[in-house]
Amino acid sequence: MNTEPKFIADASLAGLARWLRLLGFDTVVYSGQAGRAMMRQAAGQNRILLTRRRDLMERQFAGELLLLPDMETAKQIHYVIGRLSLEIHLQNLYTRCLSCNERLVPREQESVRDRVPEYVFEHCSQYNQCPKCLKIYWPGTHGRNALKFLKENDISMIHDEGRQETV
Repeated sequence: MNTEPKFIADASLAGLARWLRLLGFDTVVYSGQAGRAMMRQAAGQNRILLTRRRDLMERQFAGELLLLPDMETAKQIHYVIGRLSLEIHLQNLYTRCLSCNERLVPREQESVRDRVPEYVFEHCSQYNQCPKCLKIYWPGTHGRNALKFLKENDISMIHDEGRQETV
């Protein structure tokens, strides 16, 4: 794919949306009822619409719609990656806010002193922050757990050097 795809997911796929964000994909969750308004937003923002609602397939829609079968999150990730031939790059992990989808920006350690637990401040030197909701992110157990989940579910990543492997 030449450009990174952008997604809009209906509320029933919020878990999948969070994982797509973790993998670095621009993914919004439509909080209202999936229907015409969601389809207009998807088309207007050039987003791939992710849904489990079969009736949306019957509606006229100029954009791309991916109907997901009812399955667990790991299988949903596989399904989206496979159907859209997505490449998952290790350096894109944790580049977006998991809550609001904004691209994270690096922060100096001293600037987060009063915003993170003391233990974290003393043992970590890399921080990112969401410019919208102001959440602070740092490397820790969440990152390790995410990599473990990806490996356990055979979700392959491309490393900086271009080689592909299951993490």
